[in-house]
Amino acid sequence: MSEVEAIRGTYSNLLREKRIVLLVSSGISLYKSIDTARLLIRHGAEVYAFMTPKAARLVSSDLFWWATGRRPVVRLTGKAEHIEICAKADVVLVAPATANTLVKLSLGIADNAALTCALAAANAKLVVAPAMNLAMWNTEPVRNALERLEKRGYIVPPIIEEGKAKYPPPEEIAEYVIDATAPRDYAGVRALVTAGPTHEHIDDVKYITTPSSGLTGYYFAREAAARGARVTLVTGPTNLKPPPNVEVVKVTSVLEMYKAVVERASENDLFIFSAAPLDFYVEGRIAGKLDSFLSQYQLTLRQAPKAAQEVKRLNPGAVVIGFKAEYGVSEEELIERAKRRMESGEWDFALAHDVSKMGFGTLKDQYLLIHRDGKTTRLGPAHKRELARLVLTLARGQLKSSD
Repeated sequence: MSEVEAIRGTYSNLLREKRIVLLVSSGISLYKSIDTARLLIRHGAEVYAFMTPKAARLVSSDLFWWATGRRPVVRLTGKAEHIEICAKADVVLVAPATANTLVKLSLGIADNAALTCALAAANAKLVVAPAMNLAMWNTEPVRNALERLEKRGYIVPPIIEEGKAKYPPPEEIAEYVIDATAPRDYAGVRALVTAGPTHEHIDDVKYITTPSSGLTGYYFAREAAARGARVTLVTGPTNLKPPPNVEVVKVTSVLEMYKAVVERASENDLFIFSAAPLDFYVEGRIAGKLDSFLSQYQLTLRQAPKAAQEVKRLNPGAVVIGFKAEYGVSEEELIERAKRRMESGEWDFALAHDVSKMGFGTLKDQYLLIHRDGKTTRLGPAHKRELARLVLTLARGQLKSSD
């Protein structure tokens, strides 16, 4: 097994059998594209690198050969690499895109192998990751180029700091490439996704919560948006960057989350309840901070209303996907509890998982998907976005066809 094949698909199969052409220009951050190439391969992609001549002088093309398992193209030959490789690409990723490359790309100028490749890849999706000094980033030619390129593809926002528009994290670039390859089968669908934990404050300093990272909901929201849905993400407190093209509603407590969902119940076609809110709220929250010299303090928790159990009553035509998390139970008990919750809320699908094994704070998860007819499908272990893609594909058939 080759070194590249040893890592292919170790993160997910979201890019399996996808041909990604990586165009590398001569920004000082180009060395980061080695990590980007490897990450795309870990998601299953076939990666081909094209480098500008200046890029190949800054970083040896041998490193990209190692990273991708293929010799990078720096100059076109009689093999017509721009036709043989680029014309068959699924995605053209330009990373880093310097100001020079960005402007030329937007105008269709093809004065090196990398830009000629971009021009030849007429049927490929375009993803651009700019990286340059802010003095260049803020110029009119670059702003105009970005406007033109946004109409053709995806712009990965750079990190703006220290006077620079810096190379985005490879993980974020990979997500944009995955966005570009997603099917566009949710156009016209309105979806609401809940994500993250809630904080139930005892006083203004201390609170009770769950260990949810919010990753599952954020991946569901991102995948649905990438597929064309108009997505509202109701999220508890997390450290995650909101997905692009998603309306974000931030809440703190379980009652706030309940209210945000119920207020939007009639506006959406699909509800995905992937949040892990606390099932209770604190009665009699203390203003300020509890005295730390108290030897004990009695706390009263009241059961919170569950939006997932009421949406069907408020919007009978909606499709509802609910989650049922348990800890350390048998598979039979897990399925039985999920079915009871599913029946009481009239869910269309239930995703049951045992969080003692996998789930909270992990990049991968596994579910038992329970259908309305009682059929159970085992999903995973797999990357959480891959699971979101599988579930949304299954749910699409339940939604009314959009005009």
